[in-house]
Amino acid sequence: MSAAHALPSEKARLSILLEHLSTIDDPRDIRRIMHPLAEILFLVVCGTIADCDDIAA
Repeated sequence: MSAAHALPSEKARLSILLEHLSTIDDPRDIRRIMHPLAEILFLVVCGTIADCDDIAA
């Protein structure tokens, strides 16, 4: 199996995760939101999977 065949399913998995995270209610003030909650949670999940401890470059 080549890498080209694996890419669509990986993208589908990521979009399913983002779709699932978007169902979570956002309690923040709408006037102060700069980034959607689902995208923030998505980055946190990706960082956790990648074993990131902090945001240092």
